Amino acid sequence: MTSSTNTSLLPLEAMQLPDVPSWLPLAWGWWASAASVVCIALSLLLYLRWKKKRLAPKKAALALIQKEHPAAAIELLRQAALCYFPREQIAHLTGQEWYAFLDQQMGSQLFETNSTAWQQVLYSKQGVENADELVQHCYQWVEQSLPPKKRRK
Repeated sequence: MTSSTNTSLLPLEAMQLPDVPSWLPLAWGWWASAASVVCIALSLLLYLRWKKKRLAPKKAALALIQKEHPAAAIELLRQAALCYFPREQIAHLTGQEWYAFLDQQMGSQLFETNSTAWQQVLYSKQGVENADELVQHCYQWVEQSLPPKKRRK
């Protein structure tokens, strides 16, 4: 015996689907993630701004030193050093003490070995043969020694 049932005769209601989930309000995890992304982006922006400001004197000195006479280059070097080192440490240095400070910061003997050439450039009207080399030493010092690295004692 086959029983056939006609489904159109059954009293069935239409299927009720649940509402589509909404994006809002967001769960607390999404808010925490968004806040983390904003904090990281802000921190990165502030760090890059700080670094650019910190390196500005170095970039300016590097741009100007190559165009100068050795006497002007050593003055630019002193001004650049004053931007990074305490005034009490730099301002009173002259002659051999100044050259020793420069060599100590760089870790090589570029300035003390050429101290007679530097004295001639600074205090004599005569030119020197290795003026370009002296200017290059100033450029090299700014490039390698600024900003100063923290050294362990």
